[in-house]
Amino acid sequence: MDETLKFIFLTLILLCVLFADFIISPESLPPKAKEFLQENFNAQIGIVQVDKNNYEVYLSDGTELEFDMDGSWREIESKFNPLNFNILPPILADIVKNSYPNATMLELKKKINYYKIQLNNGLKIIIDFNGTILHQEFDD
Repeated sequence: MDETLKFIFLTLILLCVLFADFIISPESLPPKAKEFLQENFNAQIGIVQVDKNNYEVYLSDGTELEFDMDGSWREIESKFNPLNFNILPPILADIVKNSYPNATMLELKKKINYYKIQLNNGLKIIIDFNGTILHQEFDD
């Protein structure tokens, strides 16, 4: 019985280590992610976590970003400052700015063939890569 408990305990520890997030230095981010951060954000990098699938970056201004392992961004969320429309491809940025001229972006998610955008007025937009607004609704 004692050996069985040891085996279960060691297995649990191994699983926790395999699926845990590790804090790494900002210099360990992929070059593509570092370049993106330098071009689009003025805030300092606070914490960088890595797991087996992605990097999570927390900036000093409350912005949270998620990157793929190659450094491509997947999600950006800002709690206090509006996101720069330049993060989007120019044609999509123009469509969103012209369709919602008084709104700013607070959250941006890049999916396989569309973007999900949360505006400061509570509107969620789904827009494909060609600029077609597929869906829009007000957040509850």
